[in-house]
Amino acid sequence: MGVQRIMAVVFVSLFLTSPAWPQSLTEIAKKEKARREVLKEKKSLAVTNADLAKVKKKPAIEVSAEAEAKAIEAKNEAAVEGQAGEALKAEETPEDTPAEARKRFEEQRVELETALAKAKENVELLSQKMRALTQQFYSFNSMTPKDQIQKAMAETFQTLQAAQADEAEAKNALDDLLATGPRLRSSSAVPLRRR
Repeated sequence: MGVQRIMAVVFVSLFLTSPAWPQSLTEIAKKEKARREVLKEKKSLAVTNADLAKVKKKPAIEVSAEAEAKAIEAKNEAAVEGQAGEALKAEETPEDTPAEARKRFEEQRVELETALAKAKENVELLSQKMRALTQQFYSFNSMTPKDQIQKAMAETFQTLQAAQADEAEAKNALDDLLATGPRLRSSSAVPLRRR
């Protein structure tokens, strides 16, 4: 009798729940129909290829004309400062006192360090621009023609090479200055004492 009782409970529960399924499905269908009616009232926007062609994309990183002008100005200043440093070296006479020689040395060192910092900044800006152009070139959704990007890359690369040469020149000038130290008269030079 235990088996019959279990079977009866299972059949009764199935019999009572079966009418609930179609009822819940009908409720779901009504809800979906109401949702679609609400969506019909809202306007949708269809984007076409023609719309995408009108969109102008900007590169991830842009170096403005002002930044490029500053970089060129820094390059010119570094060249002028290098010439000024050479002129100061030529003007230096053996009769300089140690204080004057040290002062002149510090002035030259500061000028060369400033020129080197500007040259490094210029190289960094151009490197950043080169990375941005490379990213734009290899981008799948770039709206700019590839030949224009290649032209800009070539110009930037040439400018970058020149800036790297200027940086190396400024570094060598600073290293040479630091290697020679302040020029003192040999008769007034005081030897360093070791402790």
